[in-house]
Amino acid sequence: MGQTYCLECRRGGAVKVLFINDSSSNPNWGDRAAAIALKSMIQAKGGTLHAVITEDDLAESRFFQPIDESICSEAPKRSLKDWARLVTPPVIPKLWQKLYGLSGNQEEQGCIPRTLSQFEECADLVLKDSDTYAPLVDAVRSSDLVLIHGDGCMVGNGLLPRSELFLAYLAKTRFSTPVALINHTTDFSHPDLDEMASAVYPLLDDVTYRDETSASLCKDRWPGRYAADTAFLFEPAEKAQWAPLANRSTYFDVWPDQAAFNPDKPYLCIGGSSIYSFDGPVQDYIEGFKRLADSLRDSYDGQVVLTASDIKDQTLFRPVARELGLPLVGLTTPVQQVVDILGNAQAYVGGRWHPSIFALRGGTPVIPLSSKTFKMQALIAMASLPTTTFDSLNLAEEAEAIGHTLQEFLRQGDELRRQVKSWAQVQAKSSWDNVAILSPDFPSSSSKGLLQ
Repeated sequence: MGQTYCLECRRGGAVKVLFINDSSSNPNWGDRAAAIALKSMIQAKGGTLHAVITEDDLAESRFFQPIDESICSEAPKRSLKDWARLVTPPVIPKLWQKLYGLSGNQEEQGCIPRTLSQFEECADLVLKDSDTYAPLVDAVRSSDLVLIHGDGCMVGNGLLPRSELFLAYLAKTRFSTPVALINHTTDFSHPDLDEMASAVYPLLDDVTYRDETSASLCKDRWPGRYAADTAFLFEPAEKAQWAPLANRSTYFDVWPDQAAFNPDKPYLCIGGSSIYSFDGPVQDYIEGFKRLADSLRDSYDGQVVLTASDIKDQTLFRPVARELGLPLVGLTTPVQQVVDILGNAQAYVGGRWHPSIFALRGGTPVIPLSSKTFKMQALIAMASLPTTTFDSLNLAEEAEAIGHTLQEFLRQGDELRRQVKSWAQVQAKSSWDNVAILSPDFPSSSSKGLLQ
């Protein structure tokens, strides 16, 4: 672990934080929620958002834009390319690249190394090319702390994980700036990413993992610890106060989607999964969700509500909602509103990490669908719920078993909800450990200390 700095001694005022991977630039519910919560935690702990590199900036190797008031908004400014991504059916991205001249080849941009052997050369390039990288160099040099929001990026060998690791390396080795890599899941099965991590993580001043599986896999390699995801900071409203207000006509209709359901009566929510690819059989995915929704409507007396927390989910769920006449809570619904919806449902069926957290926060049990990584199994195990994960790619055959699990949850009733909610409340307190480095008495202020 890198040298631990006394931020209180350095600052003479608020700690100036360079915040890397502000994922509120992503329309995904969970990315927005985790980053919004994290920024509020930074400020509550005496930090100031001195400079910000968004998830979109990382994806385009764009380092970066000066901090301004729009950075903290849920509706950041977007380029023509950003809006094209939002409104274009993802099955035809190459057409939009031709129409708008979008190369789509972000791998060739910027200074981000592909392997560990290129780190030194790329770091030297950043320092030498003052015309291109002066804003980045100035931001690192003038910041008291570099705080990297790892989120779900640390997997594979794509641009995002390599960018995060390289920027951490640059800050530590060229500027001796404290760096914390927090609130993230790790999957180092790719050998190049694993090699980079082996060199960078031991340099860091703090590391927190948002799931205990990641913490366990890394504990013998470098110091770090578990801290619950910052999205646990969002708390759903109590149903008795919320439902009468939310039951007003069109209350959940965020254009162009309609979500006409009665929150005062029993309902369950269905969500998507990160496992789906638009290179895959999209129509088969749609048919799978239709079969699942139909099966649940046959076996469940309450309402079935579709929840699109990501662009991919929205594309799959709109035809399902249209053909089956189901309410659809759309992608651009405000975070707190979806937390209220999921946290007051009788169950959540889905393969999305953050929507599952929203559900658990209110005591809603989760029936997990398979996702791109082990994160759903990790979350459900931590919540002490049945860890059977149903195959997102084979929902038609899994529908009956999912229905049986739902009935078991309903049978356990309020007692199960109390257990789940109590656990989630503890996680909400644990989530503050992600910003422990901002405490004057760090590392002793960290809830479990640094794992040696």
